[in-house]
Amino acid sequence: MPAFSRSAVLILAVLASCTLPAQRRGALVSSTPADLARKYDLVDLRQVAPDVRIDLRYASKDNVARRRLYPARMPCLLRRATAEKLKRAQAALAAQGYGIRVWDAYRPPEVQVILHHHARDTGLFLSPENGWSRHCGGVCVDATMVDRHGNEVRMPTWFDENLERASSRGVDADPEVRRNLAIFHLAMRKAGFVPLPSEWWHFDDADFLYHPQPVIFSRQLGIQVL
Repeated sequence: MPAFSRSAVLILAVLASCTLPAQRRGALVSSTPADLARKYDLVDLRQVAPDVRIDLRYASKDNVARRRLYPARMPCLLRRATAEKLKRAQAALAAQGYGIRVWDAYRPPEVQVILHHHARDTGLFLSPENGWSRHCGGVCVDATMVDRHGNEVRMPTWFDENLERASSRGVDADPEVRRNLAIFHLAMRKAGFVPLPSEWWHFDDADFLYHPQPVIFSRQLGIQVL
């Protein structure tokens, strides 16, 4: 081999060896919230139930705070068992020509504080002084029902709106609304969820209803609250 070629090979080998420690360091860094979430038995709902539609309200300005609270690429996280229940509910509704749209799932406690501050007089959000929402442990969902084309069907109220009419036990004057709510709640109950009496859109995982789950803060998942 010519002398020039041997020198070139030697230089390349030295350069390659110098890059190895940096590569090893990089491999130890977890980069995404979904990766970090696995440590807490949280999964991205898109991976478990890809047919469920997701529209995280707090990732937009269309919420009671009127500003975006989640990062644009916020994953829709739930405890694995809770995500599996939602998958079953989706399958039951799909057989009837309907589906689920999720408005909120895991909610960082830091966001719970912001929401309570903005809407403390409405009673919509549990005060951190009294405890954390089950959202902060990833064991409940806020959701609505859609038709086969993904259009939301008529329900008693919009999301986070008018608790006077939002009761899941109320009797709406509109027969279409009553029918939609009955179909939706029946599918969610059979899948293992318990509707919140004061909010028709909120569903708690029955298996965790009386078993407090660890609160998971945004910093633990690498999520930047806005």
